[in-house]
Amino acid sequence: MIATALGSFAGTDLRATARAVLGELPDRAPIVELPDRGPQASMIARTAAMLPDMPFDRRPSGWRLAPGPSLVGRRAAALFNDDVTMTAEVIEDWQGTLTLTMAGPWTLLASLDLVRGGRAVGDAGARRDLAQAWLAGAVDRIAHTRSQLDRPLAVQIDEPALPAVLAGAIPDESGRRRLPAVEAQEVQESLGACVDATRGAAEDIVVIHCCADRPPLTELAAAVPDALSIDTQRLDAGSWDALAQWFSAEPGPGMDHALWLGLLSTSTPGFGVDAIRGALDECRRKLEADPGGPADRRLAITPACGLASADPVDAFCALADLAAVARG
Repeated sequence: MIATALGSFAGTDLRATARAVLGELPDRAPIVELPDRGPQASMIARTAAMLPDMPFDRRPSGWRLAPGPSLVGRRAAALFNDDVTMTAEVIEDWQGTLTLTMAGPWTLLASLDLVRGGRAVGDAGARRDLAQAWLAGAVDRIAHTRSQLDRPLAVQIDEPALPAVLAGAIPDESGRRRLPAVEAQEVQESLGACVDATRGAAEDIVVIHCCADRPPLTELAAAVPDALSIDTQRLDAGSWDALAQWFSAEPGPGMDHALWLGLLSTSTPGFGVDAIRGALDECRRKLEADPGGPADRRLAITPACGLASADPVDAFCALADLAAVARG
């Protein structure tokens, strides 16, 4: 079993944060995101900046696809490249595996408005075009990042908006009504293509992360990721049953059916080694996995989501506690 984290942290000093994260997580760690640096450092901007021929901008009402390049788009692309360069400088003596995080296509679609107005997720043509751009952009970003870091990468696809997309709970541009639900089959096919493309480019595992209430495990599992990353506090009994079934199923060739168990609150993450062990044991019980058994190699323990809202001292103490529990 290993411990890892899910991407974002508080603060603005990337070198210092990356060194601190790598110091606590010897096996697997994210390429650090620091959204406190401004809109250009947000998950949406960092991912939208990788989409070829799809410029975007930031308006008072939120993110929007744009008719041409924007200042925030140029800043997001430049900042990501700078972050990769700085990461390369601090990993020389670190032997673990890095995880490249990116917003999934459905969370991007739910977050972007069209040039002419209206949410992108409500337009079938926009869904198709953005899905294709996401695949091309993700492969290019992975290739560029790998060339800079000179090592394989894991990929984490973040889909916090996916339950709302499937439930028809995304508000329209006015906020007065909800957009129609997207069919599960369309979601499954799109996510499956994302997993296949990123797995081939990264040469390591692909993880889908969803920290929303009652994550759509059927659709997530149908995309056949190597691992699912879930906030364990947001699962009801039915979700635990579905997760246990997926975890116990025989994985296909080259697949793992691993679970990243989000055990720690992102706002107040520090509650100690004993509490983490108790939460882990409860998860094992629900998964019907014996402590110390063979299934442990397919478990990772993590915070529930990013730690951008947590005090940095608390965040790094929490990572240290997670790593201590993972070591046994």
